[in-house]
Order: sequence, then structure tokens, then C-alpha cells
Amino acid sequence: MGTQKQGSLALPRGVTIRDHKSGSTIVITFTYKGILCRESLSRMDVNARNVKYAERLLGEIQNKISSNDFSYTHYFPSSKKARMFGVVNNTKTIKNYLEEYITICENRSLSPSTINGYKKCLSALKQFHSLHAKELTPATLKNWISGQNATLKTIRNNLSFLRSAIDEAVTDGLLDINPVSQVSAARYHCGKTNDDDDYEVDPFAPYEAEAIYDACRNKQWENLFRFAFRTGMRSSELCALRWSDIDFPGRVTHVQSASVVGVLKGTKTKAGKRKIELDDEAILALVEQKAFTFMRSEFVFEDPKTSKPWAGADAIRKKAWVPTLKKAGVRYRNPYQTRHTFATRHISAGVNLFWLCGQMGHKGPEMLFRNYGSYLADYDGNTSRPVIKAVR
Repeated sequence: MGTQKQGSLALPRGVTIRDHKSGSTIVITFTYKGILCRESLSRMDVNARNVKYAERLLGEIQNKISSNDFSYTHYFPSSKKARMFGVVNNTKTIKNYLEEYITICENRSLSPSTINGYKKCLSALKQFHSLHAKELTPATLKNWISGQNATLKTIRNNLSFLRSAIDEAVTDGLLDINPVSQVSAARYHCGKTNDDDDYEVDPFAPYEAEAIYDACRNKQWENLFRFAFRTGMRSSELCALRWSDIDFPGRVTHVQSASVVGVLKGTKTKAGKRKIELDDEAILALVEQKAFTFMRSEFVFEDPKTSKPWAGADAIRKKAWVPTLKKAGVRYRNPYQTRHTFATRHISAGVNLFWLCGQMGHKGPEMLFRNYGSYLADYDGNTSRPVIKAVR
């Protein structure tokens, strides 16, 4: 082998010294399957003795490559390069795969609420964390499901996340079949019986909405709640609403974005990007809100305590919604019921369902039938649109 000098050390061909902030590292370079590979000997001091060791190690590796007897993970078990050659670390745990999948989702720029949901699933699946991928079996999953006291919906959400993560183990060649796909949560579930079907559309009566307005400790809360009841917008959409989205002469608002955990993003669905017609009460809420934010903020609604736009639906619920309903003496329902109130009020008035779908951001009436079947049973077929009066 030829030699070169770096500092006071004579370096054989294929051995170099890499300098970095915390010191220097010996690096060996070789070609494997036509690909140039560089691997650091990070735990070795840079001296003549260890350079000689690196030269012998490099020679051994090159001999192994020549005889087709080289195992990348045997020499470099933590190297990322091993994955390029289809070599997988058999010691990866379920937790490793769960965390890897979260990273994949973050790189795909999934919404913060989705990432937070996956992190909660990661915690819920801690019983599997120390298992290796090959140790995850249908029998293990059956026992876990039967021992859970959570709702069927929650278990399904956790298993869906686990299944997606373990798909990476199948891709890596560690597993032939994803064991999560072989188990039905409903068959082995013995915990709480309430699931998605138990969610109840529970709209507010007109007198309850008035009581909520009267109980607001802050005028900005009242404007926000009144606008929510009269437009059916989601809390995340209200947080992201800008004054530039409002067309006062046309009496419409353009819904174009949402705010989730303080991060602005597109609407929940493509159909969610829409125009909502504004009635007198919605216009009134905007006119009265102008005094607070019109001249100093691009956003319509703000948290009065911070004078900044609401961070998200959870902030509205905790800071304004819960204390207002308590003061009003109104039976508690979550803020999403303002949207249901908007829908059921129009259905009861016999509006055109396709018009209502457009106002709510649904692709078609299927969602209306799914959520509001009992109200549609009394639907009289009237296809009129609501009368939207002008404010004088």
C-alpha cells in the first residue's frame, strides 16, 4: 500500500484522519459492491499504533470482500450504510420502529395534531417497547387487546399506528407478514363498550345559545361564539380566520385555512375550502369584533389575555368555553356542538342539503345522513335556502 502524510503521521492508502470540533477520528475507506464506503473508528485515539491497526483492519475487510465473506454489520453494527446493502439490524425493538414511523410522519409534514396523536399511541403501546420485531405475534396482540380497559376506538387507533410502524419491519425483511393485520380488535376486546357510535349529536337550543352569549366574561368571547353558532365553522378554522377572508358587501366569508396547535395549515379536507354565507347575527359578531382586532391584526379572533390569535381549539375550550358554560348554567357539550347546532337548525328549516354541504365543507350529503339521520327523518323536502337579511 502507498502512504501519505497527515500532520506527523504517515497514513497508508485508505486510512485518513477526520478533524472535528471535539477532536480527530481515524477513518477507513473501501469499496463494497461498487459503492465507496467510509467508516469511522470513533472510539480510537489518533496515534501511530491505532493507524497501524486501521491498516490491518482495512486489509482484513478487503480480503473478506474478495472472498465474498464480508458481513457489514459484523464490522460496523451501528452503521447506516449497512441498510444500503439490504442488511438489517435484527435487534431493533418495537419502540425503535414506532419512533422511526413518527419521524417518517414528521418528514412528511403531517399535521401537529396527528403527530401528537401518534406520540400518545407510542406511550399506550409501552408494553411492546422492549420486544424485538420478530417477537411480536398475533397471540401477544390478542392478550394485549383482551387486557385493555380502553374503548374499542382507542384500541383500534393504537393498533393502526402499530401496524403502520411494523410495516417498516416487513419492508426491512425482518417479517414476512405484519402480525397486527392478522388480529381483529373487536373479537378480543373486553373493555369499555363505548366507541365511535356513541358520539352523540347534541345541539344547543336557541335559549341555550343566548344564555352562553350573556354569560361571556369578555365581549370577544361572545363575538367568537356567536360567529361559530351562525357559520358552523370548526374551532381550528375560526382561529385562522383573517379579515381579508371576509367579504362584507357580498356577505360571505372565505374559509381557506385552519390553525392546529398554533400552526397554520390547509383546511381539514379539500372540500373544506369554501365560502360561507353570513346572516345578520354573523355580520353583527364581525362588526362588534372590529373594535378589537380590525386595525391591528390580520386575524379576526384573538385570545383577549394574550392579544394574539387563538393557538387552537383546545385553547378556546379551556380558556373561554368551559368557564362560560359553567357560568351560564348550560349543560356541558364540547365546542364542536356549535357546528352541529348550525347543521340541525338548517335541516329543521328544510334547506337544500347540497347547499348545506357546501356551507359545512362536506363533499356530499353522505356525512349529513350519517350524523343527522334522526333530524333528516323529519326533513320535509323543502329545497329553499335560508333568508339572509341585510343589516341596516
